[in-house]
Amino acid sequence: MDGHTSPARFLAYLLTEHDISVTQLCDRSGLDSDIAWAFLAGRLPVTQTLAEQLGIVFHSSGFWLTRQAIWTRTESDDAAPGDGDRAPLC
Repeated sequence: MDGHTSPARFLAYLLTEHDISVTQLCDRSGLDSDIAWAFLAGRLPVTQTLAEQLGIVFHSSGFWLTRQAIWTRTESDDAAPGDGDRAPLC
């Protein structure tokens, strides 16, 4: 998993890797199950509140906010015309 993986897909990977259900994630983090499912479906970005809740179970809130920023940058770069003209990500 790298920066080219959405935060939602990365969370799905972590849940599978650690054998944690969405219900368990919600119980441990205080996350609302509707929000968890919407996030996993790719309908919600990582917000400060969501990052804090995810950070209780996996990594830290800063990790999730950074991952969202990288993903947003990657998505906007991919959508930009002239793919060959853009500078590489550091």
